[in-house]
Amino acid sequence: MSNDSHRKSSNFWIGLALIILGVIFLSDTFHIIRFGRLISSWWPVILIIVGITKLSGKDSKGGWTLIIVGIILQLTTLHIVSWHFIGRLWPVILIIIGIGILLKRSSHVGCSKDFMEGTEDTLEFDAIFSGTEKQVTSQKFRGGEINAIFGSIKLDLRNAKIAAEGCKLSADAIFGSIEIYVSPDITVNLKGSQILGSINNHASSVEGGPTIAIKGDAIFGSIRISN
Repeated sequence: MSNDSHRKSSNFWIGLALIILGVIFLSDTFHIIRFGRLISSWWPVILIIVGITKLSGKDSKGGWTLIIVGIILQLTTLHIVSWHFIGRLWPVILIIIGIGILLKRSSHVGCSKDFMEGTEDTLEFDAIFSGTEKQVTSQKFRGGEINAIFGSIKLDLRNAKIAAEGCKLSADAIFGSIEIYVSPDITVNLKGSQILGSINNHASSVEGGPTIAIKGDAIFGSIRISN
């Protein structure tokens, strides 16, 4: 699927989610639906919807992760299964993580896995219920995809050089936060959507310098760009 098609698909689902939220809030103001009770029972559906939108893009693994986490949280919220039952299945998490590591190793042979300082030209990693700090020193940085899901990411690009063919970075913060640091000689082209979240670009730039295109979605989370 082309980037334009993927963007249109993502915008469709984000727009649909906004319409649904608008209807819910409107119903709450007219006392038709008790929003507090509704959101406390069905908020994991947001994770499932976002996960579905990611299946058609490059981050299908992240999409499936969101869908699985959303389903588990929804089942517990509706009291269909208990955390005690899920707790008995915790070894399955180790198995899934192990499989994921093996798949990443086979598909990224030769790429650096140092998440403290990396020289790789593209990034692809998630912070799920955890915090990650990464400094990139690539001299031909092309971008990639990062996701903070109930976690935080601090990405330092101040020592990186943008590739001649351009740089595109996708960053999604879902109940999490992402902080990206760029050098003043890099121009940031930031586009994104917010659903009860925030996206801010505080980075200064110089005309005629290299450009990094960042597309981000903040859903109950925050994305901040600075120097």
